[in-house]
Amino acid sequence: MKTFKLITAVLLAFVMTSTFAQTKEQTIKTKSTKTFNFKKDGKTIPYRITVYKTATARVLLDEADKEKVNQDMNVSPQEVTKLIYVDNDLYSDYDKFIVLRYTKEANDSFELMPTERGFKVVVDKKNVEYIFGEGVYFVNNADKDYFFVDEFDSI
Repeated sequence: MKTFKLITAVLLAFVMTSTFAQTKEQTIKTKSTKTFNFKKDGKTIPYRITVYKTATARVLLDEADKEKVNQDMNVSPQEVTKLIYVDNDLYSDYDKFIVLRYTKEANDSFELMPTERGFKVVVDKKNVEYIFGEGVYFVNNADKDYFFVDEFDSI
């Protein structure tokens, strides 16, 4: 009976390991924080932006390597979700959560840039601006189709 339990446990562990080893998606999670300033009524007001990134990409294997042990992976676009938390220690009215979703190609870049009225998010020359007190603003209307944006006071 003891041997039967041992064989069953080893077999179960082997099946579970091989099942999870065949994952078809790859997920990357990161966090970054930057501090900027903006001017309001002649005062310089500091604020912090924390970006929580989750990127999921499908793992695509090269068809030519189908029967090989070590297969080459093809690059696939990532589905990116960025939770942008704007934190102002002086005025709680400026504390916001912004959820930004888009499809990222392999060579895209993500930048946060301060502006006179808030900050701008630039991804592959497409941008969306956040204006304090007004909300999200698209500089170019064509960029609306690239980004999916949700804005919240709290989550």
